[in-house]
Amino acid sequence: MGILKILFILSLLSFPFGEIIRIPIFSVEVKLLDIVVATLFLTWIVISILKKRISKIIFLPIIAFSVAGGVSLLYNLRFLSLSEFLVSFSYLVRWVGYASIFSIVSSFDKKFRSKIENFIFFLGLITVILGYIQYLFYSSLKNLYYLGWDEHLYRMFSIFLDPNFAGAFFVLYFLFLLNLIFENYKNKKLQLTYGFFSVLTLISVFLTYSRSAFVMLVIGVCTFLVLKKKIKYIALVIFVFVLVTLVLPKAYKTEGTNFLRTASSEARIGSFYQAMGIFEKNPVLGVGFNAYRYAKNRYGLTFGNWQESHSDAGADNSFAFVLATTGIVGFGAFVFMWYRILALRKNSALIMSSVIALFANSLFINSLFYVFFLFWIWIIMGIKENK
Repeated sequence: MGILKILFILSLLSFPFGEIIRIPIFSVEVKLLDIVVATLFLTWIVISILKKRISKIIFLPIIAFSVAGGVSLLYNLRFLSLSEFLVSFSYLVRWVGYASIFSIVSSFDKKFRSKIENFIFFLGLITVILGYIQYLFYSSLKNLYYLGWDEHLYRMFSIFLDPNFAGAFFVLYFLFLLNLIFENYKNKKLQLTYGFFSVLTLISVFLTYSRSAFVMLVIGVCTFLVLKKKIKYIALVIFVFVLVTLVLPKAYKTEGTNFLRTASSEARIGSFYQAMGIFEKNPVLGVGFNAYRYAKNRYGLTFGNWQESHSDAGADNSFAFVLATTGIVGFGAFVFMWYRILALRKNSALIMSSVIALFANSLFINSLFYVFFLFWIWIIMGIKENK
């Protein structure tokens, strides 16, 4: 087995540590997954250069957005200190590293790619099981409030320490299981197995009490059913969704489990208008990719310990975040990248439903730049890539 395959397997094994292991390096908190993916990315670059396969690592839409992000940072260099520039640039490099997973996985032989599919099945299952263990024995993050985490009482947050991100991942995994059920329609034993785990995953989505995850679930499943020409089941999906939100054990009992809560909605709307206000002041190239917190501080929009605050690092809406940090130029490159990705894979119900569901979710949380989702989505697309 080659070094790239070994490193890739290590990246899969590091995924379940999620947000639990965070290592501070030069003012940046690095996850275990970040370290392994960075090693994988650098090794892949070196091997590609040595074997003169550099042309095979270039996917122009990804390169276009990466360049736009780099140019936006260089243009705003006059507003950033050296350390601020390096921190922002490291996030751009990290994004490129995760995007490279698409090319790395698609370069693997078909036999190994089929094994990857089995790997991520167990990867998702472990994440769901850890979520249930957390929900039963660790129902609040109150003891980590001093580190910037919210309490999230009586909500499942699993390895992500946030129910909104946990719910979004569970939706992605549910769509993956749904696709396996359709792919194995002749094997009743496998269908029952995947069906059981899909129900387990579906329940975990509801136990996050995340409204953004619920919206993502409905849109993702409906998209999948439309593409599979099973439109008649859509009404049933919506009915079950409404019914479950009424009978959940903690529904409407606390602020976090109240589906009619307004505080988080108001905060997200405020975050959106804040990002658009910054974009209006910097319409062409933005304030620099992931230099958002420094721009907020420059405009007097930060409070308290803004250098460590999770909320000051980005906008809740991913598209507003792209506009604010890279301007019209970067936003155009970003939209072009996803257009090319979906246009080439329009016949894949799994990829289309997963990406469209993630787009819907990204209107509420910055999920298009959350590394665990990037890792998952690029792997899925790499597996399904036709050489």
